[in-house]
Amino acid sequence: MDAQAPAPVSPPQAQASITLVDGVAEQENPVTHGPVLLTQLKKTDFRLFDNRKEVTIQSLNAGPETRPIALWLIVECNTGIPADFGSNFIKGNLPDLKPALMHLSQRDVVGVAHWCADGQAKVDAAPGTDVDAALKAADQVLGAKVANVNDRAGQIAMHDMVRMVVDSTRNARPNADQSLMPVLLFLYGDQGGTDSREANSIIQDLVESSGMVFGLSLLELHHDVMEDVGSGQTFNQAHYYSRTTGGQYYSTTQTNLFGPTLDYIISQLHARYTIGFQPSKLDGKPHELRVDLTKDAQSRFPKTTLRFRIECIPLPPKP
Repeated sequence: MDAQAPAPVSPPQAQASITLVDGVAEQENPVTHGPVLLTQLKKTDFRLFDNRKEVTIQSLNAGPETRPIALWLIVECNTGIPADFGSNFIKGNLPDLKPALMHLSQRDVVGVAHWCADGQAKVDAAPGTDVDAALKAADQVLGAKVANVNDRAGQIAMHDMVRMVVDSTRNARPNADQSLMPVLLFLYGDQGGTDSREANSIIQDLVESSGMVFGLSLLELHHDVMEDVGSGQTFNQAHYYSRTTGGQYYSTTQTNLFGPTLDYIISQLHARYTIGFQPSKLDGKPHELRVDLTKDAQSRFPKTTLRFRIECIPLPPKP
């Protein structure tokens, strides 16, 4: 991993009533029309709405001032379905991810977790700095085929896996003064669905931990966010989780783009903004969040897209 001097980071517990919201700002490149990271924004450039009421932004950290990350490589067991529908598409391409993973900072860690359609879920590599060990753990999961496929068991296993990842991240503090932000990278074709109540429960687990979700797949399909939820079911789960947590789901038919895509994901995380605010109520209930640019910032930074999580759950201070 790149050598980088640790930057002082205020622990989230320093003021119990402060809620942290992480997100990314991208601006359209006028030449290529592709996204480029916008890193010049200041606290006065943002507006934040808690349950549709504007609140005061009390702090803004950016780039190296933000919390270190625990980047999780998430895979599904090989069930024999087409490789690009599940996770098996990445098996022969895992080494391509190593150069990007080496761009994690000294403060960051990488872990591996999986779930199976037979009900299994496991943390295969606890968050650490050994990139080779993480890639080997992911490869071992993909090398074992699961025969007893049960859709319902798989849905429950995915939920269990997310909770394991959140708990493992919470317990993996680099030191007493720092907490890690869990980042789940689903290496997954995202063709599954689950009960919407369970999907929302997963979102709450991620929101409470300030986690972000990204996805990467070999498929290149049209995705309509209006089709994510219907008839009590949530489909395209990795898309749904990434959209609601401020992440992004990337798909391509070119395997040589896996490495550069992961590199860009890590660049986003290292260039992200963390907004601190005091919620209107510390009620332990989901609050709708929206982050906008001020009109002045919109005029100075046209064609800018903000991706922040759309919910928070303000918890009362612990005694």
